[in-house]
Amino acid sequence: MRRLSILAGALVCLFLGCESARYYTPPIATSEMTRSQHGQNIDLALLKRGRALFAHRCIQCHTAPSIWYYRVEDWPLIVNSMAHRASLKPSERDAIIAYILAVRAQAR
Repeated sequence: MRRLSILAGALVCLFLGCESARYYTPPIATSEMTRSQHGQNIDLALLKRGRALFAHRCIQCHTAPSIWYYRVEDWPLIVNSMAHRASLKPSERDAIIAYILAVRAQAR
């Protein structure tokens, strides 16, 4: 009986560990991200909206990939290709792309 309890506990830990490793939490949009590489300012509200959309709409069909998983130049194509399936309006698609590119630029 004790062995069964230990085995059950180990399986629960293994399962929870695997599940938590699958989820990616996108970085919080900050005022530092509002300065683009080209000297233009990006609205913080737009970046926050982009993060919320990325975090919630993308996971309706699959786990959200890490922003660093794909190259900068790939993201607009990826988001555009998923926009129809996710029922994204053009402004929502643009917000997601702006957020992802701002996060990527901040990491440099």
